[in-house]
Amino acid sequence: VLVKGGVVERTVSRLGIHPPNISSAQRRLAVCKNVIIGGSVVGVTIGCLLGASCLLFMDLNKADRMKKAKELETILQTVMEHGDDLIQAERCSVFWVDKTKNEMWSRYASGVKTTFQIPIDKSLVGLCYKNKAVLNVPDVKAHPTFNKAAAKNTGFQCKSILCAPVFNRETKECVAVVEFLNKKAEGGGAEEKGFSENDEKLATMLAHHVAIFLQRIEDDD
Repeated sequence: VLVKGGVVERTVSRLGIHPPNISSAQRRLAVCKNVIIGGSVVGVTIGCLLGASCLLFMDLNKADRMKKAKELETILQTVMEHGDDLIQAERCSVFWVDKTKNEMWSRYASGVKTTFQIPIDKSLVGLCYKNKAVLNVPDVKAHPTFNKAAAKNTGFQCKSILCAPVFNRETKECVAVVEFLNKKAEGGGAEEKGFSENDEKLATMLAHHVAIFLQRIEDDD
């Protein structure tokens, strides 16, 4: 930390400590020069230590974490904004895996502004995660794993669902699931037949791109 010249001198003077009364000839003496230089070195060292002491109270990784969080948020917003248009779905979501709580959670879902969680063992998105494979259900109400309570909480009428797992490219572990709800019909509303095989390929491609983006963020560590 740098301060303007004279600040230290004025502070010391207020404390009643005054500079020694020595002549110019005395200042030119070798011993006096050495004392002045030594005092300057000590002063600079103490100043640097005081300036660096704030690092003890700083989270040096905070800025990096905030940057990565911003990058991740941008990626997921892009998935939501363009993913549902690409596959012609009414809604698109990205769910993350929380093994400690045995649930999937999402902050990023088109049409939903709040974070919500669903159990892995009682949801279709959780089934996709466990099977590590694309899941295409044209009629969710006829599927035994469909979580009616979670659907009711969102207030969204889900008819068909398409899920694709997102894998860590190094460990091959499933870390997230991209979910699409209700295939749009050409005349409006939801398509009765649900999502097609071509939609499955597009969902897989999109999940793969999400994995690539996540890997790039991790490689910056």
